[in-house]
Amino acid sequence: MAGGRPKKTDAEKRDQRFNLRLTAAEIEHLRLQAQAAGLEPHEYARRRVLGERATSPALSRRADPALVSELNRIGVNVNQLTRATHRGSDFAAYWREVGGELRTILAQVLRHGA
Repeated sequence: MAGGRPKKTDAEKRDQRFNLRLTAAEIEHLRLQAQAAGLEPHEYARRRVLGERATSPALSRRADPALVSELNRIGVNVNQLTRATHRGSDFAAYWREVGGELRTILAQVLRHGA
């Protein structure tokens, strides 16, 4: 009796590469988004590029969509601030504001067990 998974057809094999250059901030943003989605970064990126669902089925059943949206918004802000900081801009006040937003959301998550 043969075990293992079935052989993929040639059309199903992922044998092509597409290289993409990103900044350190963009890579970190990708990693955070993938982590929030419960996926590995390469799988998250592949799904987003192909227009597929970018969350794991288990995570999507548990996650509050409003919370995910809010965290995504903050993540975008963090990414923009990171880029501006790397360009030499001083955004210390904004970083404190983002930190405050994150503390507020974390407190809500811990209260509601999300």
